[in-house]
Amino acid sequence: MGLGLLVLARATVTLRDGRLITKGEALTELLALGAPADVVRDIRDRRYSDPEAIGRLRRIRRAMRARAFVRRGIKRALAKPGD
Repeated sequence: MGLGLLVLARATVTLRDGRLITKGEALTELLALGAPADVVRDIRDRRYSDPEAIGRLRRIRRAMRARAFVRRGIKRALAKPGD
């Protein structure tokens, strides 16, 4: 789940600004892009701390929200200016 979101944020900045960012910077960029804050927090926790265990249903909901955000984000990142 986290990998697709991080790639989206990093690719968006590269396409927009022509620069590369770290995975840590990508977490901040995801929030600026409008990613669900709880999903970004879960990614940050898994990368940099000890994440709390979550249930199967919550993981499924989180994954569905992340996928929907990535789908919209790809369309936005690849859209021509003015579209």
